[in-house]
Amino acid sequence: MKKLLLIAMIVLSQSILADGISVISFKLLETDLTANTRGTERRDQNGDKAALIKIVTPERGFRYDGGSLGIVGTEEKTGEIWLYVPPRAQKLTISHQVFGVMRDYYYPTSIQGGRTYEMLLDIGTGRYVTITTSQAKSDVTLDGEYLGKSPIYNKYLTYGRHAVFAQNDIYEGNDTIIVATTDAKETKMANIQMQNMSDQFGEVYVNVDDNAEIWYNGRQVGTGSWFTQLRKGAYTVETRKVNCDPVKTNFTVQGKVFNRIQANAPSPHIGLLNVYTRPRNVRALLNGANSIDLTTLVGLPIGTYQVDIYKQGYFSETREYTIEHNRTTTDTINLQKIEYIKDFAFYFGAGYTYRQMGGVYATVGCVLYNFDLQASYTLGLHSSDPVRWYTADGNYSYMSSVTYKRSTLAAKLGYQIRLSERLGLTPQVGFYLEQLTGTVADGTNLYGDKCYANSASAGAKFVYAPLRNFQLFVTPEYAFGLQKDQEFNRIEAASDIAAGGFMITAGMALSF
Repeated sequence: MKKLLLIAMIVLSQSILADGISVISFKLLETDLTANTRGTERRDQNGDKAALIKIVTPERGFRYDGGSLGIVGTEEKTGEIWLYVPPRAQKLTISHQVFGVMRDYYYPTSIQGGRTYEMLLDIGTGRYVTITTSQAKSDVTLDGEYLGKSPIYNKYLTYGRHAVFAQNDIYEGNDTIIVATTDAKETKMANIQMQNMSDQFGEVYVNVDDNAEIWYNGRQVGTGSWFTQLRKGAYTVETRKVNCDPVKTNFTVQGKVFNRIQANAPSPHIGLLNVYTRPRNVRALLNGANSIDLTTLVGLPIGTYQVDIYKQGYFSETREYTIEHNRTTTDTINLQKIEYIKDFAFYFGAGYTYRQMGGVYATVGCVLYNFDLQASYTLGLHSSDPVRWYTADGNYSYMSSVTYKRSTLAAKLGYQIRLSERLGLTPQVGFYLEQLTGTVADGTNLYGDKCYANSASAGAKFVYAPLRNFQLFVTPEYAFGLQKDQEFNRIEAASDIAAGGFMITAGMALSF
């Protein structure tokens, strides 16, 4: 109710003070081609190009009557109204519900189609004022409202007193413009004299992180930094950046000193990342660098991120997430446990077999549903003590001495038992084919070369896997001699060489 009463009083006061609508000036704009330019030209009902009158006025809501020739059209623009009239128009009536009526205004010059004119319209509540300054292109503020850089042409001021302030770097000027009803009905000129106020100014350097924009008095003055001179006092700058909320920084300038200001950076638009992992306590890196805690909601500036997830004993995972403003991005990750002792595997390895006449060991095998099937070959390296051979004719005449090396081909089957994450035990049974290779140490007769024996074995393979595809193994076992050829039997009878026996093999293997 109070607001409506205030509006009514303002309208009433304007009606009392107003002395009617009148034209201050009317002229042809010789260089203005608006009325004759594609896109802004208009044509009357006869197809002729209309004339354009740019009416400068502080108000809106006027009605126009062009007499018998009529009005082609109107458009409201910033600070003025475009009125299109037919060529050869002679007069114009303008009316307003508050400011009254100006009847039958006769144009002081002939109206030509395709030409542009300017009309300075007085609504009867003040005067037009052009404001200039002694320092060109100074910032002009009128009654606390920033008007722009001088000169300010045809600013309509109501009757009364108006405070003007102009500033241009270290130059300042203040004045009061008095608009009275006794002033001539023409554009009033006001020139603001400015003075050097360097003793009241300080140098100001404003810096902001993230190369953000710096805005002052509604306009951008810098990116990342801004250097200027300001009169001592309190000021506010605003920092802006794409995908961020603007942030204001208040600061005080001291005169005759260098003022360094660190402005607050714009607040990035934030989204949330919610990743549930199994197991929970994992190590996560954001873009390969920064650690983040995935057991809680993670707030991140909007954008695309790579998250690397690690857990000892599990395969690592890499995921990419796009974070959106005020939204939660959710994901669930089940890390796959690394099997050091595998239920399914193919392996091969090498080692050494410690036994009577031992040698280097090579093996290859596979694990299927924990059943371990393997084949191995042992190349004998160590020779036996010389075995002396005599004739069998009853005279027992010495013939020669022969040393032997044992090579073994074996096949084994076992069942793997996982004792822990990295430790396994595989009880095994196997079959051995042993062959002796002889070398004459003395004499000329080579006896027992390439003889063979078969054995059955029982033992166990212990495996330790320090790495996912690397194993260390130890296999103690005992082999029982089953079948020997005649020469192997004679070698056994003549020496301490025996088929089978206790042995232990140690080595390493690659498992896939």
